[in-house]
Amino acid sequence: MRGRRLVRGLDRLSGLLDRVPLSDTARAVAEIVRDDLADDAALLDLLGITASSDEPRMPRMRPVLVALAARASGAATVDRELQHAAELLHRAVIVHDLALGRSGGRRRRVAKRLLRTSVEWLSGTQLTVRALELTRHSRAEVLTELIDTLREITDGHALTEELGARTSMPTPEEWREHTDTHAGAVYAFCCRAGGRLGDSDPAALTALGRYGRHLGRVLQGTEDNALFDGPSDDLVARLLTGSPVLPIALAAGEPDVGLLWSRIRHDPDPDLVRVFVDRVRRSPGPRRARARIAQESWAARLAVRALPPSKYRAAMEQLAAITVPAP
Repeated sequence: MRGRRLVRGLDRLSGLLDRVPLSDTARAVAEIVRDDLADDAALLDLLGITASSDEPRMPRMRPVLVALAARASGAATVDRELQHAAELLHRAVIVHDLALGRSGGRRRRVAKRLLRTSVEWLSGTQLTVRALELTRHSRAEVLTELIDTLREITDGHALTEELGARTSMPTPEEWREHTDTHAGAVYAFCCRAGGRLGDSDPAALTALGRYGRHLGRVLQGTEDNALFDGPSDDLVARLLTGSPVLPIALAAGEPDVGLLWSRIRHDPDPDLVRVFVDRVRRSPGPRRARARIAQESWAARLAVRALPPSKYRAAMEQLAAITVPAP
């Protein structure tokens, strides 16, 4: 039971857009590779958790991306263990970020409350090692992709620690760097690893990596905007981990925003957070974030067009487009 609560907690913290399907269009995207997707119950088994009838059965974003990229690259089959490795890598990133900070510190206390269990129960290192074990049975090039991604993610953890220790607001450039070494790195791995299963040449692999990175920015930016429509506890948790939030970064320089940010960083009082959220919501930050998301969505769609036309490539374009909110 404790393990199942951890998985559910990670599902919650991994983002509002963690799963596919999210809409009728996304359901159609996932349906295209339905027969190629790994069983979600098998992933729970890897975590040592017995699946129950109330566990969600929706395909997860990482396996869908691996399967789409592989098929778009001409792969005859899709490695299911590679899909599990991608999902474990994603979860390792989440756990590592939640565990940053000194033992007993505020960030860990918030993480424990949200997960309702200790983040050390299944550490990010254990998840990473399991991902490596699964990937070593795939092609050697795929293992190289994972190792390169882990190096990039390690740099991202260092940036998270740096941002978490600062009282100054993160810049839009720091948001992009942070996203690229977290969600962007994971999604780029999914796409490039899937491409390795097919006949992708170096130019196609580069395009797949660009697509994954832009998609990571789209998903992270959309999630960041959605934080201002949900419970304030979720936003507080993000602030305390040091992860930058796009509308906040784009609201820097607006009257009172910087001052309120500094006060929240020192004392995340719920009433003060509500004032801050309302101030950012009324600022140009969310509008600028929507424009930024639309730009990243278009860049993702352009990148994947380097692949030969197919229903799988078209689905990847759809995946990058459906998450763009209306102006």
